[in-house]
Amino acid sequence: MKKCIAWVFLALMLVVSQALAEDILYTGTVSKDMTIRAKKSTSAQKLGSVAAGELINIVEFDDTWTKVDQNGVVGYVLSKNVEDLAAAAGYNDEADAQYIGVATRELTIRAEKSKSALKLHMLAEGETVYVTELGDPWFAVVKQGVRGYVLGSYIGQLAPAHEGIELPEEYQPKPEFVAVYSATADVNLSIRKEKDENAKLIGTVYENETVDVMDFDEQWAHVKKDGAEGYVLRSHLRYFQRYDPYGAYVPGVVFYPYAAVAVSETEILDNETGESLQTVPRGAVMAVSALREDMSVTLPYDRITGKISATSSLDLEVVHPWDEAQVGDLISVFSTYYDPQQSTQTQIGRLHNIMQGVERLNNVIVPSGEKFYFNDYCAPYTKSNGYEMGPIVNYVSSQKLGYGGGICQVSTTLYNAILQIPISVIKTQVHSSYGIGYVPLDMDAAVGKGNIDLRLQNVLPYDIRFALQAVGGVLTVRVYRAS
Repeated sequence: MKKCIAWVFLALMLVVSQALAEDILYTGTVSKDMTIRAKKSTSAQKLGSVAAGELINIVEFDDTWTKVDQNGVVGYVLSKNVEDLAAAAGYNDEADAQYIGVATRELTIRAEKSKSALKLHMLAEGETVYVTELGDPWFAVVKQGVRGYVLGSYIGQLAPAHEGIELPEEYQPKPEFVAVYSATADVNLSIRKEKDENAKLIGTVYENETVDVMDFDEQWAHVKKDGAEGYVLRSHLRYFQRYDPYGAYVPGVVFYPYAAVAVSETEILDNETGESLQTVPRGAVMAVSALREDMSVTLPYDRITGKISATSSLDLEVVHPWDEAQVGDLISVFSTYYDPQQSTQTQIGRLHNIMQGVERLNNVIVPSGEKFYFNDYCAPYTKSNGYEMGPIVNYVSSQKLGYGGGICQVSTTLYNAILQIPISVIKTQVHSSYGIGYVPLDMDAAVGKGNIDLRLQNVLPYDIRFALQAVGGVLTVRVYRAS
């Protein structure tokens, strides 16, 4: 009878063991020698043991205890010593994933979104990670059929796992930083890790310090200084200069598609109010912004927009793209304005100095590859060199008199003309932080004694020619292909 009962007991144990074997969900390893207990208690009956590094069959687990089926022995081991979980069979991590990434360091997959949560699996640096859901700061992942969470900041090279899935913009990889511009801060600027004034502070651009800029939007500029790459407020960056003359254009540059020649006396109106701004004489040349459907044209006038309604009084010369231009074609034009009716001696001197600059630079040819220094043609600004006294502006925006006052309008007009084409700006300097009224802020180019100069290099594959004219209150610089 006892033998019969024993055989029945063994049969029942075999059935139970087989049933449990069918319920095995995961495999894993243990980090140290452990005891298998009959219950979830360190004082429970000892059923067996597992050695460090041994593969175990897992039926279920929680933060404290893991239920195992080890060679028919079913019991519990401490979860803290269980590692490298994997689904027992039938998993396809990539099929379940939305995204694929790479661990940038050794990384723990945890059961919950907590650094203290149960460890499910260890990822080696460089190991592929299958992401089922993105989040901040935790990503939901699956690895060998095991689902858990990792810190998203340590997942790199994120990409969609399947066709038709798009990676959200905030997770798209940042392009390698390439300095496109230099710019100068007008206050101390915090470099932030993200486009957020509360984001982590990673550096500072100090007032009057120049920084490399990759790109920008209405609010933020992407900068790099001393290895710190992040974002600063765009509104406090001034005096942009581009590194590559064939690259992106300086912010604020406007391209003018026509040079308009007045064939009769022509009135310029305020584009907003219709108020008369200036009447220019026959023969005056003006840069034109746009030709409208009503056949009127708009044009820059100081820091506002002017308009000419009587386009019948204009002959339009087309500005050609620099890379399509033929010899003799116009490739750039810019105009500034002045009052030709001044009667004071100083204002008369200013107009005289403008004409000096026009005469000295008109028809100057800059060969391909050669440099152009404004002061080589126009300096020194002395009485003996043909200049008269005129109002000048120093760097603190106070006016005084000096020989050559007014010549900076010539250099500024030339500067704005060359900004529209691939000409390398070697050196330029603004008059003051307040700018000059006849061009937009930060778009002026001062010249003067010593090193205060406008210096350029013609990097175009052909020679260029400057054509300057000052007539009836309009100063215009045209740039032509010369060879």
